[in-house]
Amino acid sequence: MKITNLIKISILICAVLPFSKAFAVGELTCTASADITYSPGLRLFEQQTDITFDVGYSGCTSLTGSTITGGSRSGSFTGSRSCLALPASGSATIEIYWDDGQTSVVDATTQSTDAAGQTVHILTGPIISGPFAGKIFSEELVQASLDLLSCLVAPGVESQTGVGTAQIL
Repeated sequence: MKITNLIKISILICAVLPFSKAFAVGELTCTASADITYSPGLRLFEQQTDITFDVGYSGCTSLTGSTITGGSRSGSFTGSRSCLALPASGSATIEIYWDDGQTSVVDATTQSTDAAGQTVHILTGPIISGPFAGKIFSEELVQASLDLLSCLVAPGVESQTGVGTAQIL
């Protein structure tokens, strides 16, 4: 059932984004997709975990004539995680690599919530350098909630995917 909800959200995002130029409120609107890996895998108990993420932006549209159509960001960090707790809110400086060879630097904060059986991750903050400096970057990724049965035994949950949107406001 949870996968079905994620599929419905993905279909909705894919259906709406081709028309996003008509509805966009900011400088740039993109589809976002994420791949996250955990080592060791997430379990029912909290443990230090190496987390690696790759987020891609595609299908970007602009109301102001930007020629950027995609980009990416990636990274890794170690944190205390479990299948039963949301990631803690935090802050970081992130770099977004655009498909035109330029890089935007964002002073970002993150927050995660559970909604309708999904986990929603929100990353937002001012762009402090590069393209769109002075604007606000906003990313929302939706992931299916973790399968608790997979959390019971090793190796646990070793990866997740997410879909959503990113905007420059």
